[in-house]
Amino acid sequence: MTTVLDSRLLNDVLRDILSPFDLPPVEDVATRRQLARTLLSGRDNGSFDGLALAYAVIAFCSSTEDGTTGVLDAVRDNADVLVLDGVSGGYVLAPCAQDDHMEFAKELHERLGGEVWMAVAWAPRRDLAVARATAEDVLRIASGRAPGVYELRNVLADFAVLRQPHVAERLTRMIEPVVAQQPLLDALRAFISEDGNRAAAARRLDIHRSTLDHRLRLVERLTGCRPTSPRALLTLSVALTAHSSPQVPLPHTH
Repeated sequence: MTTVLDSRLLNDVLRDILSPFDLPPVEDVATRRQLARTLLSGRDNGSFDGLALAYAVIAFCSSTEDGTTGVLDAVRDNADVLVLDGVSGGYVLAPCAQDDHMEFAKELHERLGGEVWMAVAWAPRRDLAVARATAEDVLRIASGRAPGVYELRNVLADFAVLRQPHVAERLTRMIEPVVAQQPLLDALRAFISEDGNRAAAARRLDIHRSTLDHRLRLVERLTGCRPTSPRALLTLSVALTAHSSPQVPLPHTH
């Protein structure tokens, strides 16, 4: 028969055993933010008991402050998710299996709607700083595209260029004459957005197809790349990314 003293002793023992695995309460926003900052900076020495062994790192930005608030609201009730937020962007760290990270990000984005861009990378805790850097670069590229969820495989060519500054510089110089002429820039962007479909690009710009063809020929003359060639069009697309890749408003992790 268990006595009251035995019950208290058992409770004390269980509390001592289990307390290292308790996560900070979900209401403790400041503690969770600091945990996220520590994990993303690579300063995790393995002493944070109770945290997941791997996370999906979602770097996000929004065209409005409401978008960031929406992200926070969407994960507020998930006690295992950590968030490091800024004014118009931030990071979400969600514990999940490697095969589930993209699905989690897409479900989160669907709940938000609006102009929110997300870049997701998955990694074990020891590699979260690398995952954060990857997600940041992917987000820089994605923020120049339609709102949605992106991962590395969606932007491989652009990503490779951004990681090679000397290549990015050469491509930037190549595309500058086009960027300086708005009609040519608009024509090229429309042509890229429509995957090289002339008729669709002309409709997008509300111009005659012959006008579009003329502008694309000027693009070729200025850059040496023929937009109607798939390989050259990819080069031009990456050059635009190198020229205009923005700095996304993410909070510091150090």
